[in-house]
Amino acid sequence: MSMELMVKAMKTKVGNPLRKLVLIKLADNANDMGECWPSYQHIADQCEIGRSTVKVHIRELEKSGLLRREFRRKGELNQSNVFHLALEGGAAPALGGGAGDNPPGAGDNPGGGAGAAPRTSHSSEPVKEPVKPEVADAPDSVAFDRLWALYPRKVGKSAAEKAWAKIKVTADLFDRMAVSLAAWTVSTDWTKDGGQYIPHASTWLNGKRWEDELPQPAGAAPIASRRPASGPDFNDTSWADDLGGL
Repeated sequence: MSMELMVKAMKTKVGNPLRKLVLIKLADNANDMGECWPSYQHIADQCEIGRSTVKVHIRELEKSGLLRREFRRKGELNQSNVFHLALEGGAAPALGGGAGDNPPGAGDNPGGGAGAAPRTSHSSEPVKEPVKPEVADAPDSVAFDRLWALYPRKVGKSAAEKAWAKIKVTADLFDRMAVSLAAWTVSTDWTKDGGQYIPHASTWLNGKRWEDELPQPAGAAPIASRRPASGPDFNDTSWADDLGGL
């Protein structure tokens, strides 16, 4: 993992929350030269979205000049893709005129927000996305396992499960938790001293820490303002300018 690329990915504006998550995952896998070669399925599993959705967002990142794909073949077989990240500019070119220009994948948030916009495909290839149930309709153990997979400090699982059971987690709330965790995982407070200051998951849940203002990435310069404490509105990303695009 290249921390420098992670910081740049956090600060890069891509115009879509799921596309941002895919970009952060690629940076997480990349070496210091900006090269990585995870499979589409690996990215989909880590980001908890459909494989076809990953391909759509990678194509959009490629169109915007934030990455380049290199196809490696052996005979007639396509062995793997090598992704070359290009995040030097710190921001992507404009990607369209509004939420309605988002490609398929933004609608993976069934609770509203970016998913409420009409879908417009930028690819001639048909996109088939899996139908996922709302988190609130899934068994508690399954929903908690999704959070536990994202949480960087794996201690106190039993206490965390009890804290989770007290919260009615909708798909929209889970998305907010995931965005908050993505920011805190690369923050100065959580990365310093080997991560010893990362709170237990039960503490994070009981304190509703996903409602806190988002931190700066490690190594980022101080910022003048933060987003409103009520949380982000993915249809209005003007607050993200101060947060590096997250």
